[in-house]
Amino acid sequence: MSEVRKGKGKTKKIVIFSLAGLLLCGSGVYAYEKMTATQTASAVVQLRKVERGDVTESVSASGTVQASKKVTLSFSESTQNITSIKVKIGDQVKAGQILATLNDADAKIQLKNAEANLLTAQAKLSEAKESVSADQLKILQASVNKAKASLETAKNSYDDKKAYNQQVQAKADLDQAKKTFSSQQSLFEAGVISQSEFDQAKSNLDQAQMDYENAILQYNQTVGQTKNSLEQAQASYDTAVAQMNEAKASAEGSAILSATADVEKAKAEVEQQKLALANLTLRAPMDGVILSIDGHEGEVPNKPFITMDNSHAADLEVMAQVNESDIGKVKVGQNVKITTSTYTDKEFRGQVRLIYPEASTDSGVTTYSVLLSVNNSERLLKSGMSTNVTIEIGTHKNVLVIPTAALKSQNGKDGVFVANGQGEAQDQAQGQAQGQGQAQGQASGQGQNQAQGASAGRFVPITIGYYNSRVVEVTSGLKEGDQIIISMANRSTQTGTNGGGMMPGMGGMPPGMGAGGGFGGTGQTRGTRGN
Repeated sequence: MSEVRKGKGKTKKIVIFSLAGLLLCGSGVYAYEKMTATQTASAVVQLRKVERGDVTESVSASGTVQASKKVTLSFSESTQNITSIKVKIGDQVKAGQILATLNDADAKIQLKNAEANLLTAQAKLSEAKESVSADQLKILQASVNKAKASLETAKNSYDDKKAYNQQVQAKADLDQAKKTFSSQQSLFEAGVISQSEFDQAKSNLDQAQMDYENAILQYNQTVGQTKNSLEQAQASYDTAVAQMNEAKASAEGSAILSATADVEKAKAEVEQQKLALANLTLRAPMDGVILSIDGHEGEVPNKPFITMDNSHAADLEVMAQVNESDIGKVKVGQNVKITTSTYTDKEFRGQVRLIYPEASTDSGVTTYSVLLSVNNSERLLKSGMSTNVTIEIGTHKNVLVIPTAALKSQNGKDGVFVANGQGEAQDQAQGQAQGQGQAQGQASGQGQNQAQGASAGRFVPITIGYYNSRVVEVTSGLKEGDQIIISMANRSTQTGTNGGGMMPGMGGMPPGMGAGGGFGGTGQTRGTRGN
């Protein structure tokens, strides 16, 4: 049984009274049949204590299973005829598996020609390199490497860091000397220390000031020297590189560059022909199921040629339609229970993945699409299956609860009937059981007394939280242990009347199903949303 959380607006009351109306209509047929009877049955009052328990709230919806991925496949080169189709509709395939092929004779010839051109270009490059002096290139390369090493050394000089640290230390010494001088000056003025001790403190301060200024000069000088060394190393490296490039730019070097360009061009042509050949083979981009094939061997393939999805995957999707009165309670990440009439003994689990912002209206009913993930590890679900969805909103634990059948509405307020003189009401219920075998007149008299006991119940407004078709959370208005009236089944004679203004025979409803008729003629039974 799915469970639904109570809303705060008119929508909640409409949903609750709708089910109550359905129950009243069904009971009305039974009442009409019994209106011609002459027997008089007894009224039944049931009492229950307000207890603590857990209340789970959920939202019910309908949905349809769908694949999370669906792709249409085509050949990029569609002028060749189909030479083979290696799958059929309904086949399960793996990612990378060959699905179909086109005539590749011309493509193979083009690839061989491109590979031959590459070999020719590589041979010409080798000849051009042999015309340049190998010894000269080695010397120039060594110069470049040496200059690069000197440049890295200049960049990583530790002199700057050392000079900076000395400056920081000198500043700390100066600050300490200032503090000492200030202290000695106070002592001197108070006559605690001698003139010589005061002079020594002043001398220490002057020395610390001089050391700090020298440290600053040393740091600035070191930074300047490091910058100069770095600039010289950079210049030496740039010169070595320029000499190397100049040698390569000679007549022989130009020939090497030209031959190198020809080799790169030939390589690109080979890769292009390989791609053209590969495009004549159609492969599955993912694990999935073949849905359609539009073409036959010997024909030029249509676009699209093959359609597939992952409807046999372990993780599918369900597109659910949630009523606008419930969509505000649905959040991404909430757990979901999914059932289908195909597998009546199975319950599938999932989560809310996406809530679509745009609503749709059909026959006056507004709904929102909610995308759900679903675990299909047993590979039982298939695309297109209809499902019943229960989105789990949350659970309130160890709260005050009452049976849903006890919930009433009076003057637009939610509430229950609390028994007045609980001992007397219980005695009346026991008296009913003892009088079942008595004569008709005795039963009629007893029923009247019990109805009077029921009318002694007083209506107490309550505030409700989570609720479902079984129990309702009470957040205010009642306390644990209070005795409440959960139902009053009432049968009267053909000429009798009901305390709640209900049709005769309404007492025939099963206990706990929201029997009609308020206590004292003022109550209206509250119902819950059907799930």
